[in-house]
Amino acid sequence: MRFTLEFHDSEVRDIATDGTTVRLRFAAASVRDADGARGWLPGVTLALADATLAGDPSHAFGKLAEGHLRHDGHDIARPALPATLSGRIELTLRFANGTQLAAHAGALALAAADGARFAEDLSC
Repeated sequence: MRFTLEFHDSEVRDIATDGTTVRLRFAAASVRDADGARGWLPGVTLALADATLAGDPSHAFGKLAEGHLRHDGHDIARPALPATLSGRIELTLRFANGTQLAAHAGALALAAADGARFAEDLSC
C-alpha cells in the first residue's frame, strides 16, 4: 500500500550517521493512506546518501513540530512512501524539544518495514 508522509506530528526514534549516510528512524510516522485517511505507520526509515548534516543529532528524537523537504529546488509537502529521489535534496527538521537539523544530500530513500501496519487516527 502507498502512503504519503507528513513530517508534522511524526515521532522520530533516532538519527544515525555513518560516513556520508544519514538515517532517520521513525517510531511512528504520521501518514495518509491512498484514500486520504490520516494515521500512523511504525518502522519508517528515511535514508539520505552523500549527505552533510548541520545540527546535533543526539537530541533529535521525539515529536516533529515541522519538516520541509526540497528536491532539485521544488518543495515536496508530502513525500510518497515508499520513494526514492536523486538530485539535490534539502531536508530541515524542527523538533518539539527545540532541536533543529538541516541536511543536504544527493539521494533520498523512504521506506516502511515489511509488515508495518497502518493505524488510522481516530481522534476527533
